[in-house]
Amino acid sequence: MATTATVAASAALPHDLIINILTRLPAKALCKFRCVSKQWLNLISDPYFVSLHHTRSRSNPNLLLVRSSPHDATDASNENLTLHITCSQMNSYSDREFAVTIKESTVHMLPSRWDLVFFAGENAFYVCNPSIQEFFKLPHCSTCTSGEVNAGLGFNSATKEYVLVHLFDRSMDTYEYDIGIEVLRLSECRLGGSDSGSWKVVEGKNCPCQIRGWGVFVGNSFYWMIWDEFEQPGEEAIVCFDLDREEFGVVAAPKGCFDTEEVWFLVELRGFLCLVDSTTRPFTIDIWMMKDCEKVGEWVREYSIDLSGFSIKIVKSIVPLDYRDGEILMDSNRESLEAYNVENKSFRRMSNRIEGNWTWLRLYTDSLFSLGST
Repeated sequence: MATTATVAASAALPHDLIINILTRLPAKALCKFRCVSKQWLNLISDPYFVSLHHTRSRSNPNLLLVRSSPHDATDASNENLTLHITCSQMNSYSDREFAVTIKESTVHMLPSRWDLVFFAGENAFYVCNPSIQEFFKLPHCSTCTSGEVNAGLGFNSATKEYVLVHLFDRSMDTYEYDIGIEVLRLSECRLGGSDSGSWKVVEGKNCPCQIRGWGVFVGNSFYWMIWDEFEQPGEEAIVCFDLDREEFGVVAAPKGCFDTEEVWFLVELRGFLCLVDSTTRPFTIDIWMMKDCEKVGEWVREYSIDLSGFSIKIVKSIVPLDYRDGEILMDSNRESLEAYNVENKSFRRMSNRIEGNWTWLRLYTDSLFSLGST
């Protein structure tokens, strides 16, 4: 508890100055400062304060490293997994670590760079706010008869809610598919209360193709690569799902480009859908950008990145994560975080502290986003 002198000193400071100071602090510290006084509790819980803290945190992303391992190495069934999560600030050596155990034999981490991170297991989806070390299992989703996990994750800045979509096969035939889709929306404090988010199955809508990779969210639509190799002109390469119209569609690849090895993947950069091709040209990543979603299939080769200074192993595994201040931040095989300057075409290493056999590397935003009811 704070002393009387501490409370009195804080009360003597201008209100705007207190907000200016506190919104620059980590979320974990702010959770403790809620206990200083009723005044600070109300201040730190105020939506304006939370929004301002998020805006400032967004300009300084943190690094998230996750390792998945069996909870009990002597248990042959491997029915439980432990997720070892390390949160690192880019410009300091202040790491925070915690671990959670889930009843899953296999788990995947969905791509993201926001406040929350999501995991997909064979049995359920999970959500975590690493800033305040909250971890929850999401409501039960539809069963997929093929046993595969296909999903997409996005954050709608207009409604300030997370959107998770799950594609699931309903067919009992091994050689045919009946792929449905369901949507879960999650906003702050929606989980754990009476208004918990729940899955909504989109009736009468089937995915027209098998897909691969995680869905990428751009302009209130999700996009996935089609599973089959793309090697003939006129073939469609991408499936999309429009959340507003609740309709599936298909998107052509850039003209003259072919994905014969089925290794292309999608990302979002600068608010645009991007297709990443690291195989057509040796030691080069071409990033194609669809700048006008109304003109679906019209692509521009926005970036061609020379990777001749990297090993072939890195070239095949490097993943663009985000675009910030003229730089593309890239995951280099979970061994380093690289920043590529698009103007002078050079690389700089952003973090030299990535050691260990990490399963996933992500960026995340420090946040007070609460997963529980208030």
